Amino acid sequence: MPLLFFPDPTFAAEQQRGAGEGAKSSSPAFGGFLSTLNEDQRGDAFYAFDDEERFDLRLAPMGLEGLQVGDMSDAQWRELESFFGSILSPVGLAKMNTIRSLEVEVAELEGGLIGLLMDRFRNPKRYFLAVFGNPAEEGAWGLRFDGHHLSLNWTWVPDKPLVVTPVFWGGQPRAVPEELERSGLRVLLEEESVAIGLINGLSKEERQIAHVPFTHGSNIRRPMFVSGDVPLTLDEPRGLARKNLSRAHQKQLDDIIEIQLGNFLPAIADYYRLRITAQEDSIRFAMSVPEEAMGRSLSQGDSLYYCIQGDAFIIEYDNTSEEADHIHVVWRDLENDFGHDILAEHLATHH
Repeated sequence: MPLLFFPDPTFAAEQQRGAGEGAKSSSPAFGGFLSTLNEDQRGDAFYAFDDEERFDLRLAPMGLEGLQVGDMSDAQWRELESFFGSILSPVGLAKMNTIRSLEVEVAELEGGLIGLLMDRFRNPKRYFLAVFGNPAEEGAWGLRFDGHHLSLNWTWVPDKPLVVTPVFWGGQPRAVPEELERSGLRVLLEEESVAIGLINGLSKEERQIAHVPFTHGSNIRRPMFVSGDVPLTLDEPRGLARKNLSRAHQKQLDDIIEIQLGNFLPAIADYYRLRITAQEDSIRFAMSVPEEAMGRSLSQGDSLYYCIQGDAFIIEYDNTSEEADHIHVVWRDLENDFGHDILAEHLATHH
């Protein structure tokens, strides 16, 4: 049974052509921003395409490298943000900017000695752009935009669809508390609420099959801080097989996947839907909650980890800190993170 949210697979070639054209047309659009950079800014922003820095994926706001938003003029940021809007959907662009803006609430909530020590890290403009390779040339190039709770990693290869993985989104606080001005704001609301709806609808037996051991802290299976190359392999998918779910529960599971795809423009999202549909028989759903929550319905704000994994993709959600107020979401394409496969194909064909 095909994924319920997915378009007719006969459109595969058309969607891939659309994504490829979008990737190629992005380079001139990016040129408008690059032309505004002075020599010092270019020195901060540019790296060789094969620099190991391109493969660092971070969750903590430390050891970040590139050109900081705080070192850009307002006009330069508007130009860059406009370019981001040629890749991200309006939903994805708003999510990116909301995550950045939450640094203000994080600073207010920390206070005291911790707040004093972390103050220089809590800044909506402390996000960094790194460009790998030369977008003005015909070859492959990459871009990373990252900071606290955000890592966007995009790779362009000539005549190939744009690669947008790995992706990391985070939310802290999970919900802005009542005493602050933006009370109730939840940047990753859907990622939490749709999954809770699925879990609460599962039978006791299905929840037992899906459940994996719970630990406080992050269960996400990748480095949490500054790291070297991000591993491109993981264990076999675990948990409850999608093909064994009811049609309604399959739809809910697909809706969780769609949240991630919906952060990008349609041509990009359609291309990745095709990749995921090809893996539908291998897709499994795993979840983890504290032992005391296993026998009851989950509520918003409960500690929760979940994972949707196929043969070559994984989406992980983690909100397992002691306060359950610190969300991490990672989406990876295990065959093509950082353009791994299409770069190999391109080099084999053209070089």
